[in-house]
Parts: sequence; C-alpha cells; structure tokens
Amino acid sequence: MSDIVTQKEFYEAIQKVTKETNDLTIAMTETKTLIRDYNGLRQTINDVDDRVQKLENDKDNKKNYREYIAWLVALVNTLLAIVMSIK
Repeated sequence: MSDIVTQKEFYEAIQKVTKETNDLTIAMTETKTLIRDYNGLRQTINDVDDRVQKLENDKDNKKNYREYIAWLVALVNTLLAIVMSIK
C-alpha cells in the first residue's frame, strides 16, 4: 500500500470536489427559490383566507340584520293590529 498520490490522482480528486461543490451550490439555489415561492404562496393563501373570513362575517352580519328587520316589522304589524282592533 502506497500512500503516495500522483499529481493526476490529486487533480482528479480536486475536480471531483469542485464538481460536487458546484452541484451542491445549484441545489441550494433551487431550494432557496422553492422556499421563496412557497413563502409567497403561503402569504397569498393567508390573504385569501382572511378575505373569505371577512366575507363570511359580513354575510352573517347581513343575515342577523335581516332577521332583526323581520322581527321589527312583525312587532310593528302586531302593534298596528292591536291599535286598529281597539278603534
């Protein structure tokens, strides 16, 4: 077993390490891009979720408002019926 490394073997080892480093850099760049895109998508989903929640709350408020109007109309009609029946 010889511990001596030829210049050719050393050069090939350096080339291999350089290639692996370049491949790793490319993979890291792609990962960074994917994370950035995911975060943007996540923010968009959160914005849409907030808008949907607001619309649902507005819908519920309108529904409650209409229910109160119906009760008010019924009360006024009842009072008018009582007043008309007294006369």
